[in-house]
Amino acid sequence: MELYKQGAESKIFTTTFADRKAIVKERFSRQYRNELLDLNIRKERTKAEAKAILKCKQGGIATPVIYSLDLNNYKIIMEHINGQTVNDYLTNIKDKLDENGKLTKLLTNIGAIIGKMHSLGVFHGDLTTSNIIQKEDDTLVLIDFGLSHFNPSVEDKAVDLYVLERAFVSTHSYFSQLFPVILDGYKNAYELDVQAVLNQFQNVRSRGRKRLMIG
Repeated sequence: MELYKQGAESKIFTTTFADRKAIVKERFSRQYRNELLDLNIRKERTKAEAKAILKCKQGGIATPVIYSLDLNNYKIIMEHINGQTVNDYLTNIKDKLDENGKLTKLLTNIGAIIGKMHSLGVFHGDLTTSNIIQKEDDTLVLIDFGLSHFNPSVEDKAVDLYVLERAFVSTHSYFSQLFPVILDGYKNAYELDVQAVLNQFQNVRSRGRKRLMIG
């Protein structure tokens, strides 16, 4: 196995599984936590991540195939997705025109995926353009459900959207005026009371601005 990247609570390795390229996500111990609490958190978050990936896939959202789940060692072995992150794609086209409406379609599809995910009762927790991979056929694959949970409140869904907006505007400032296109995709795909989520999103956004002004 070769270390691919490390996050706050997990390491990601590249490997092979049954002759296929694969990713191993392993949650490591956090020394500041009580030992028993740490073991429980790692196990529950590993389980929740695998469950979220499967629930989204069953609901029609492209996510990595899970090859193996090892709760005793806090590991998920999953499909390695060939493609580029939406982050990389947007960075590469920042000086180009929106040929054939491809950018608009991409952003609409991002919103639609999130709307569908929320309709399925899944909260992602770390929505950024780095956690969406675009395959060669333009399929969008949602990854990194490490902070996910289920049955999110309207507030949770609004926070998911706000986290994505902050990441989108700060990383892709040259496209910041296009974030409403993502929201349009969300509106069309969300199957519950979308206005309640959008109203709360405005509230969360207002709170965020006040914190920035105070800070």
